Amino acid sequence: MNLGKITLITPPDKLFNMNLSYLLIKPSNHIKQQFQTILSQSIDDLNIFVFDEQDTDIGWLLSICQQVDCVIFDIDNSDSITRQFVTFIISQPNAYYITKDDTTPYNLISKNRIYNLDWIVEEIKAQQEDDDSDTQEE
Repeated sequence: MNLGKITLITPPDKLFNMNLSYLLIKPSNHIKQQFQTILSQSIDDLNIFVFDEQDTDIGWLLSICQQVDCVIFDIDNSDSITRQFVTFIISQPNAYYITKDDTTPYNLISKNRIYNLDWIVEEIKAQQEDDDSDTQEE
């Protein structure tokens, strides 16, 4: 099994290609470690956009949210400026959010709350199966 090429993109850079793309917004170290474990199992080429602790380019963030296949937003690890855009970002159909805050009714905006990244393994496997079936048909 060959692992796919992983391209890491941070502000202000952008990359436009047909690879499966993820955006991690303010990921905690735990989320980064989980995601790294997941990536070590992927055989496809992936684009990983990261909006980390020191990043402040909200224009870039909102643009990339519209471009990627999947957004993972660690709300609890976000700074006050990024939190101002939580409702817009999690209202996107491709956005999933992680929070321990049970008081703020984020669930009224989006049902895509997650507690860990285990479901991404299933998504990657499904993508690989789709790719395998496409190549067999050719």
